[in-house]
Amino acid sequence: MSETPPILIVDDQVKLVRLVTELMNRLGFPEVDGVSDGQQALEQLRSRRYGLVISDLDMEPMDGIQLLREIRSDDTLMNTPFILTETSFSFEDINVAHIAGADAFILKPFDLALLKTKLKQVLNGRPRKRDTPPTPVSSLKLDFPLLGRF
Repeated sequence: MSETPPILIVDDQVKLVRLVTELMNRLGFPEVDGVSDGQQALEQLRSRRYGLVISDLDMEPMDGIQLLREIRSDDTLMNTPFILTETSFSFEDINVAHIAGADAFILKPFDLALLKTKLKQVLNGRPRKRDTPPTPVSSLKLDFPLLGRF
């Protein structure tokens, strides 16, 4: 068995699951599983430990945000890195996904170089802590060289 943790691809388009699987294999991830909806993804995540989830945003009946929220609310799964993919993201999509705990976003179609860059960022991230209180002071109360003091 490989030391590289398996990757889970979630997309309702089977062709895209195969494409992303192939890209991940080329990047050195030999174990890649694919499912076509969020509920199947949760079942897979609860039966096998994955090192990363790459999920489409727009799926039925459970979309990528709902899947992400389920993962982040589960103490066993909460630290699983999560990348959302979609053909276009609105500001609202990004904001909601960021609040839900997405680690990165990739626009489709994406190339190997972009995927590699995002993977490095996400897989080198820090684990989440459930009991971290929110910072009482806004990070915007800083002096920005071109914007002045907020």
